[in-house]
Amino acid sequence: MKMENYGTCVGFDLCETPLSSVAQKILSAMHSGDAVDSENLGENTKTVEVTNKCNVKYPVLLEDRKDQSLEERNPKSLISQASRGSIRPSSQSSRAKLTGQLPADQQQKSISSWPLSSGLILQYNQEVSGLQKTKNKRKYFLEGTINKENKEGMKIKRKHVTYGNSSEKTSKHMALEEDANKVETHLISGSSGHFCDIRYLDDLAKGQLTEALKQAAALVLTLMYKDGSTQLGADQSQALTSCVKGVVMLLKSHVEAGSGLLDGLACAGGLAGESGQEDWCIYIHMERTCLWGREQEAHRLFARNVLFQTLTCKCPVICFNAKEFVKTVLQFFGDDSSWRHVANFVGLDPRIAAWLIDPSDAVPSFEDLVAKHHEKSSTVKVSSTCGNSSRNCVNQNVRVNLNILYRLTMDLCSKLKANGLWQLFCTLELPLVPVLAVMENNKIQVNREEMERMSVLLGARLKELEQEAHFVAGEQFLIMSNNQLRKILFGKLKLHLLNPRKTLPRPGTQRHPSTSEAVLNSLQDLHPLPKIILEYRQVHKIKSTFVDGLLACMKKGSISSTWNQTGTVTGRLSAKHPNIQGISKQPIQITTPQKFQGKEDKILMISPRDLFVSSKGHTFLAADFSQIELRILAHLSGDPELLKLFQESERDDVFSTLTSQWKNIPVEHVTPVHREQTKKVVYSVVYGAGKERLATCLGVTVQEATQFLESFLQKYKKIKDFAQAAIAQCHQKGYVASIMGRRRPLPRIHTQDPQLRAQAERQAVNFMVQGSAADLCKMAMIRIFTAIATSSTLTARLTAQIHDELLFEVEDSQVPEFAVLVRDTMESLQHHWSPELQLQVPLKVSLSTGRSWGCLAPLQ
Repeated sequence: MKMENYGTCVGFDLCETPLSSVAQKILSAMHSGDAVDSENLGENTKTVEVTNKCNVKYPVLLEDRKDQSLEERNPKSLISQASRGSIRPSSQSSRAKLTGQLPADQQQKSISSWPLSSGLILQYNQEVSGLQKTKNKRKYFLEGTINKENKEGMKIKRKHVTYGNSSEKTSKHMALEEDANKVETHLISGSSGHFCDIRYLDDLAKGQLTEALKQAAALVLTLMYKDGSTQLGADQSQALTSCVKGVVMLLKSHVEAGSGLLDGLACAGGLAGESGQEDWCIYIHMERTCLWGREQEAHRLFARNVLFQTLTCKCPVICFNAKEFVKTVLQFFGDDSSWRHVANFVGLDPRIAAWLIDPSDAVPSFEDLVAKHHEKSSTVKVSSTCGNSSRNCVNQNVRVNLNILYRLTMDLCSKLKANGLWQLFCTLELPLVPVLAVMENNKIQVNREEMERMSVLLGARLKELEQEAHFVAGEQFLIMSNNQLRKILFGKLKLHLLNPRKTLPRPGTQRHPSTSEAVLNSLQDLHPLPKIILEYRQVHKIKSTFVDGLLACMKKGSISSTWNQTGTVTGRLSAKHPNIQGISKQPIQITTPQKFQGKEDKILMISPRDLFVSSKGHTFLAADFSQIELRILAHLSGDPELLKLFQESERDDVFSTLTSQWKNIPVEHVTPVHREQTKKVVYSVVYGAGKERLATCLGVTVQEATQFLESFLQKYKKIKDFAQAAIAQCHQKGYVASIMGRRRPLPRIHTQDPQLRAQAERQAVNFMVQGSAADLCKMAMIRIFTAIATSSTLTARLTAQIHDELLFEVEDSQVPEFAVLVRDTMESLQHHWSPELQLQVPLKVSLSTGRSWGCLAPLQ
């Protein structure tokens, strides 16, 4: 759907909130997606064959495998029957041939007005194993509908077949397979509308469905898993471990009154106001099977067209966790270029909307969202078919939940507008969904052989360190047990009494000394045990998380992280399985285990990033926003010294220049120690670190750290003014906002506890800087992704985002061209904000390339 149409649908005029030039450019790029022709995805929907015959015969394959013809004498009921679809849509014998006496234009008008399904009940076995294929017969059960005039007074029974106006009734029982891997689908119709499986539609019904998709007021969809549950189920952890079976989609024919929309408002391209039309609910089967041959392929072609129409439709598309839907579509499409078809998809995701309103509620379930945000009291229906008699049916509760999802999303859209978050939602977070889905689809190759060798080496070093720790402690203990380590350090060795400092760092309100890294660092000169423990922990983390952890996530020699858009309160992305963002850029140094000495150097440098390698004929290109947080701090504070630092000709080393300004010494006299001190002081301000933490980072006393901090803020006075203004705003409003309007509520700002209040104040300052940097990086991702998608030649793939750094895999021949595009796109973001948001400082991007992620060289 076009972004501006969302404003109409939820009753908002986006023109009331002027979009930034960046947003306008995103919208312009999205508009260009209309030129893509759905014919590229496969065959067009076949036209219905119209002949001058008076009778229509419907072959029905019953259990005795005899074709029986049903002759309809009533032309009106003929239309109804034809629209329901035959059992085997690709078979020539089951193709409907309709009598047509009307002109072509009237025929088309008549066809588009017919309902897709009016009560067909069809039971079938979706798949039969290879061993059972020759033993079991496919059992189809067709129940015709009652004439429209008698529909109110008749009761349809699932176990009987009624053919038109005939009094003949046939009763048959279905033998349902109790297979945990099957979810059989019933094509059912209830009093609230239609529910059908598109595999069983004939050509006429397919045409009607295509037309219905064009006229729908909204599409509401959810993934269905192999166990019968959906994305709307209460237990998402179990659903995510199950394979996707298909998609259930509700086609809203009109805007519902009281659903959070302005009553009677027509959606762009929809059927608002036509309340007489019923909503359709369709099931799109997406699981690959080896059965059916040509029929299966015909279904896949039509399913591709339906999904492509969904991706490019003009009405709102609503989906809980839309990223998973896009990923599923990508896997269903299969071909390498299919990602371009999803590049312009924008789906309303209520989970993202709720997260923008309350960032602390990162991953709520659908049921949680309904309870928290839905204005009307609703009960989410459980739709899993496991363990009950309706196991092989698509539960009608799915339809109820889809209607709840629709109303919930409209309520959340109204809240976004009321909270000033609608523009951020539409121009940044929603366009990011397909970017993340494609990123997860992109794999990064890993050197498995080298990783396994590294795992063995690190394991040997851990055993040696454990033995050394037991020796210097004079006894054996569990080295990873904090309680046992505490007893050794402070009970037996009493190192806290030997410490020259009067007190040791203690996290929170603990009465006992901590065994944290900060404490061990302060004790390592007093006894060899703390230093051994520090090395053990470092080696253990590298091995368990970034070596063995990567091996566990590897599939076919490559890995791909899962990216969480709603996992942080600052707006940053987070990654898991594996957490590629946590892999250290700096290598660690370890002593070579004794059994490896002679084969390896005495001191080994371990860098897990070295294990990530580009595919053949490709190169990694990393693009990093240089000092992005410091630049945003300069913009937000307006400090003249900081602005001067960035507005003048760029220096090679900003922190050396900053150190020279701060300490009043020539740049050439700045030592690495001075530069590192400056860097840590700056980031202690940006990240809201307290004096104690800064003292630990600098390795000095708290008093010395306080002096460093105060002298820095005295030199750059506007930074202190900015921090005080941010805190005052938070006290007044209860929240702070990033440059693009992202909010973070901080209720603890009003607490009476001075420690919690001070923490909230530091978080307020930190969020304004880090949240703005996160928005900027997301915008860069969207802009570059859109540029690649609209290019006829570029094939670069975005594989990872490490906060301020983007990692691409690029064809060797395209590196120079793509490098120019990336640099220009990212650095131009300074000027593509709206006038009131345009940055006062230039943005600088550092580019580097290489065959290995750990061995990247600067690109000049």
